[in-house]
Amino acid sequence: MFAQIRNKLVFLNALVFFVILIAGSTMLYLYMEERLLDQVDAAMVDQSQRMFNGDQGPMFRPVGRQLDRQAVLLAWTTEGKLINTNPSQEEMEEADVLEFQKIAPHDLPQTYRFGAHSYRVLTIGTPGNTLIELKGNLFKVSLAKVQLVRNIDSEQAILNRLLTVLSAGTLFGGIVTILAGLFLAGRALVPIRISWEKQQQFVADASHELRTPLAVIQSQTELLFRHPERTIQEESEKIAGVYKEARRMNKLVSDLLTLARSDSNQLEIERKLLPLDALLAEISWQFAQMAELREIKLTTKLQPGIRIEADEARLRQLLVILLDNALKYTGTGGKVHVACNRSAHGAEIVVEDNGAGIAREDLPFVFDRFYRGDKVRTSSDGGTGLGLSIAKWIVEAHHGKIRVDSTPGEGTAFTVSLPTKK
Repeated sequence: MFAQIRNKLVFLNALVFFVILIAGSTMLYLYMEERLLDQVDAAMVDQSQRMFNGDQGPMFRPVGRQLDRQAVLLAWTTEGKLINTNPSQEEMEEADVLEFQKIAPHDLPQTYRFGAHSYRVLTIGTPGNTLIELKGNLFKVSLAKVQLVRNIDSEQAILNRLLTVLSAGTLFGGIVTILAGLFLAGRALVPIRISWEKQQQFVADASHELRTPLAVIQSQTELLFRHPERTIQEESEKIAGVYKEARRMNKLVSDLLTLARSDSNQLEIERKLLPLDALLAEISWQFAQMAELREIKLTTKLQPGIRIEADEARLRQLLVILLDNALKYTGTGGKVHVACNRSAHGAEIVVEDNGAGIAREDLPFVFDRFYRGDKVRTSSDGGTGLGLSIAKWIVEAHHGKIRVDSTPGEGTAFTVSLPTKK
């Protein structure tokens, strides 16, 4: 799938670049052609105007010094004969001269190619009987037209070289574009591919996590239906199992919904000024009884007077996740310590335990969805594998940072840094 997307991106990019290159090259070629021919045309028109003198009737003066050395004069009579007015015409091939005779009068110079040569031709119609000055003598001739012909092989050679350079440049640019497109498209698709793979893994993990409680609920209810005569008290263990899995599934769906909304930016953070120390004290007190039941010592060290702008509901959720996680993986007789203090850029919250710790190779993945580094930890601990992912989202939504430090066998510490203001 990604290979097809990459190829489409490369094709579209190359196509657009080719069109731009071809359009630019064409415009440059036409501009250079126009500039070169404009200079030739201006000289030809000027020469044609100086060769005719109408003071004493129509008169044609083909004076050699008035002509461009690359120009040739062709004077045609009404009988179709050519009058030799300029020695330069003798250098032209006879077949080319006969081709010029077929050209009708035109106000502007035109380009013609005969054989291996290119010419710019200005054909001027004359009003019948015309006086022609040849070698100092005047002759009265019935002219049909006069042509000023200029060889433009040199200009055409320049244009041909330009066309070659532009064609080679376009081809080279196209090859570079394709190669660069393949490289850049591959780089651009890396985060998309990673995101797609994570999404696929997320869907697979979510399906697996949902399948477990559903399977338990189905099996327990099937057992209940086998003995309809039994009382609720007799089947209380099975009913309790169904209730437990239903609650776990409800929490899982709620967590999935939170992450889905956070991914689509549908969850808004409603900030207000909060006393951080008071909030931490309240939540720690709520977990104190649970810690006491598990024979875990929960202590706090809260610097007073710290106020931050945060969403109270989300901040509570963050602290509950961190404390619940600490108590869950701290054994009997263990310790959990909660602290908050001011930092250089805001406030810092630390939730630390002396539990089993996390292996070094698992630390980079603890905030990934459904990731459980400890293979012993399963769904039996009541977790969904989404808590720390949600915690990370909450911290980042508040423009803060969260990090984890852990040593196997010694414990784990989660540190949250939050700005006091947005």
